[in-house]
Amino acid sequence: MRKIFASLTCGLFSSVLVAAPALPDPQVQKVTLLLEFSAKNSEANTLHMQHWNLVQQALGSAIEVSQEHVSLQRSMELVQQPGYCSINKMKTPQRLAQLIFSDKPFNISPSLRLIRMGTHDQTQPVDLAQWLASSKRLKLGIAGGRSYGAMLDQLLLKHPGQIYQLSGEDVNVKLWQMLQKGRIDALVDYSVRIDYLNKMQPVPTLYSVVQIVGQPPILEGYLVCNPTEHGKQVIEFINKALENQALQQALYQSYQQYFPPHEWQTVEALIRTKYPLARPTPQP
Repeated sequence: MRKIFASLTCGLFSSVLVAAPALPDPQVQKVTLLLEFSAKNSEANTLHMQHWNLVQQALGSAIEVSQEHVSLQRSMELVQQPGYCSINKMKTPQRLAQLIFSDKPFNISPSLRLIRMGTHDQTQPVDLAQWLASSKRLKLGIAGGRSYGAMLDQLLLKHPGQIYQLSGEDVNVKLWQMLQKGRIDALVDYSVRIDYLNKMQPVPTLYSVVQIVGQPPILEGYLVCNPTEHGKQVIEFINKALENQALQQALYQSYQQYFPPHEWQTVEALIRTKYPLARPTPQP
């Protein structure tokens, strides 16, 4: 699995570097990119970073980037200060009022799923409100301070006694570990991330994934910066880079790994509305 990701990323880098876009200002911008996982667990977040790496390769020397590993809560504090940006953030009314977003998403993935241990016969999407109501003893694990989208955010607020919020670095890795130990009954996360974490273990664990009623077909994560002059310039650089056809093609192809073939067929046209310069390619 790791070799596949490395090969894919290297190939995509090459296609981007051939046609790096012209940028609006030759002056080098310095920015600190906030990463919500620890350096020791960076391998578990390969998928989280590969799209940023594609964009940074396209930018070349126009932006000088340093990285800082922080908790989710600390990230949302620091990103409101000059010099900081963060990636893979969903749009919410509060964030839109405080931050500026890239024009196009950095990450596009399938909707969030309900992850449980063992096998389950359920194949239809689960109504999360009904699932929580089926037993007051059920505990659902989530990352504290993260937005799961308007619908799920509102639902989670209605069941505070059944929600286990975990904060700090590597929260997604820790929630997965808690689920395996039986400390929570389920968690809400991306199926591709859980699949990757599971395959990194010496002995993979049997688990089940089911869609959640009311979730959109895709989720979009954006680069965000603070609305200072520096933040606006960084966003301007990023937006210019994302208009490049080679980069759009590389990102489009990278997104395919997240979707099984039947899902990709249903969302491919939608994804090309975000990246209209990309050309359809068959899934590997």
